[in-house]
Amino acid sequence: MNNTYYAHTLEGRPVEEWQSLEDHLQKAADRCRQFAEQFNAGAWGELAGRFHDLGKGSREFQAYLRHENGIEDEFSPHYNSRWRRDHATFGARHLYKLSQDAGKLLSYCIAGHHNGLQNWSNGTTDGGLKNRLADKVIKEVFFSFDQQPTISSQLPFQMGEQKLFGFQLQFFIRMLFSCLIDADRLDTERFCNPDKAEKRINELPLQELHSIFWKNFDALRKKAKEKAAHSKVNVIREKVLADCLAAAQRQPGLFTLTVPTGGGKTLASLAFALEHAQQHKQFRRIIYVIPFTSIIEQNARVFRDMLGNEAVLEHHSNFTPDKDDWKSELAAENWDAPVVVTTNVQFFDSFFACKTSPCRKLHNVAGSIIIFDEVQAIPVERLQPCLEVLRELTRNYGVTAVLCTATQPAIGKSDEFKAGLALEQAEIIRDVPKLFKELQRTRMTWLGKQTQEEIAAKLRQEEQVLCVVSTRDQAATLFEQIKEEKEDGIFHLSALMYPLHRSRVLQEIRERLRLRQPCRVISTQLIEAGVDVDFPVVYRSLAGMDSIAQAAGRCNREGLLAIGEIFVYEPEKNSNLSYFRQTADSAKRLFGRFADKFLEPECIQEYFADYFWKNQQRIEENDILKLCQAGAQKGDFAFEEIAAFKMIDTANKAIVIALEDEALKLVSQLEYAEYSRSILRKLQHYTVQVYPNQFNELKCWLEEAYKGVFVLKSSEMYSQETGLKCKSPEGQGYVV
Repeated sequence: MNNTYYAHTLEGRPVEEWQSLEDHLQKAADRCRQFAEQFNAGAWGELAGRFHDLGKGSREFQAYLRHENGIEDEFSPHYNSRWRRDHATFGARHLYKLSQDAGKLLSYCIAGHHNGLQNWSNGTTDGGLKNRLADKVIKEVFFSFDQQPTISSQLPFQMGEQKLFGFQLQFFIRMLFSCLIDADRLDTERFCNPDKAEKRINELPLQELHSIFWKNFDALRKKAKEKAAHSKVNVIREKVLADCLAAAQRQPGLFTLTVPTGGGKTLASLAFALEHAQQHKQFRRIIYVIPFTSIIEQNARVFRDMLGNEAVLEHHSNFTPDKDDWKSELAAENWDAPVVVTTNVQFFDSFFACKTSPCRKLHNVAGSIIIFDEVQAIPVERLQPCLEVLRELTRNYGVTAVLCTATQPAIGKSDEFKAGLALEQAEIIRDVPKLFKELQRTRMTWLGKQTQEEIAAKLRQEEQVLCVVSTRDQAATLFEQIKEEKEDGIFHLSALMYPLHRSRVLQEIRERLRLRQPCRVISTQLIEAGVDVDFPVVYRSLAGMDSIAQAAGRCNREGLLAIGEIFVYEPEKNSNLSYFRQTADSAKRLFGRFADKFLEPECIQEYFADYFWKNQQRIEENDILKLCQAGAQKGDFAFEEIAAFKMIDTANKAIVIALEDEALKLVSQLEYAEYSRSILRKLQHYTVQVYPNQFNELKCWLEEAYKGVFVLKSSEMYSQETGLKCKSPEGQGYVV
């Protein structure tokens, strides 16, 4: 006779070897408490863990487990094939009945721990958590449990403005939800798949990485000194590093790091994070958030060189771990790694998500040092929700955040921008204007309006020149015009070329620059995203100041010339897209006033002030914060609607360009591969992203080689000079 209640079974094993419900609830509660203690909510976490699977204590659920494993005992008569096996609602309902305040918050987490956070009400009788908790057919539990637990009436976070209380409350629910999901999944894995659980062990504390970093960094520094002993740029980079190390001694909180392009901010910011963790032992990991997938692999490679492969996890849409890289695959589920490199999209979208998978990792963001690279890249219409995430993490979740950029946006609190962040004492660099003057390696000239033909003529006169434009169409047209008269050393770069193709072109460009051979490059903005090239002359079509500054960072980058030349011009036909027109107009207004000081901090501040302040009505276009505040009074949240927040609206489609033998070989392996993920990762090097209407235009040329994997095998539709041949939709041609 076996009256034990079980949580998990083992296939083909006797019932006595199954995991008891008592064991699972206790271990999940312990883990959940531990996770939630990071933000002073340990007691809340313990309750969530203790009650999450309580519904498995019904006779019907126990009968179901026995039936599925071919076992008959005293529970078997309670088996009902039509019963829907809901084991999450009982614990949620029990806590809600005890407390319609704290119990309600916990009920969201418990009821949603398999399928996600539900809306409180869907406005109908058959939807939402409210209706679910009122369900009269929930099976009674005969498993013994504490029916009157202590539920705190005190929220464990510091409150901000009243109008943001709803945001804070739903944020707390999601963080608690994250603790429960991870605690439940990890304990289930520990019992059901101990081999997998063993591979998760993370044995690299940040304090250990500190010494590894300095050993590798000193070697890199020595090499740089041998190469250019008295380089002005290297001296300035050392000053930036010194300021970062000094600022790392300060108390945790919000920091800004304003360094011109080429000032060494990537490694300096990593040094800051490691030193900050050395001084403040509570930090568990470093998270590096980058706006563009095009540079994330490059930055992750830099960090691996400094810290070793084991320490760094990449998590973004272009990254799928190799089949033998279990640690990366497992760590991506919950970000349990010392250093995580991710994107704005992956990071911010997760903080508004309602599904279990994106939410699982969130509790591991608490107690982290987060470096946001190129923070000005946050779209203005998404700005306010993103600022609130930053504010809440630094206020209540033990986070130090570093806003890292060459063009610090005007997101500080002021009379004109009351929703901004408190940044008065946040800057890491002691004297930003002085740093910009010292690192000035270029002279900027405003050319005014220019036709495409006039720009083409100017580019032909230069032996080595880079021209950056805002649209793929402009890049392709300008390239063809120059090619008509010049045959040698003309290159085109855009995201219509697959990454491996672009890498080869960039390799040839760098080699020509090194050998001082003719090299004229027409590129979209992708070359501005951290691509390490150094031209004596750069042309930039009119754009936002942040884009112009990034283009300027490709000119005289290493300071080897007395001065590099940058020419900014207004194309005869500028982009019709509202965003680019507005940012370009804001920059254009400042050219006359600031002239040779165009990229200095005062001008940059005024540019962002002009752009952000004039667009204050757009900083929260989706009304996500209003949705959050609507639930403030009673905790009636619409989590499924809040999850509509997306950093990027357009769902691009991927096309694999299979013109090379290696790509064709990988595609042929897909159908029969046991581990398709490793092949898909390798195919990323041959993939181009397009808009849905471009995808439809090309569809007759594509073959679906594997579920959702579309392949182009025809060389007719791909140019070795300009990449994929497809029209640029009106208003979307700007995409890199």
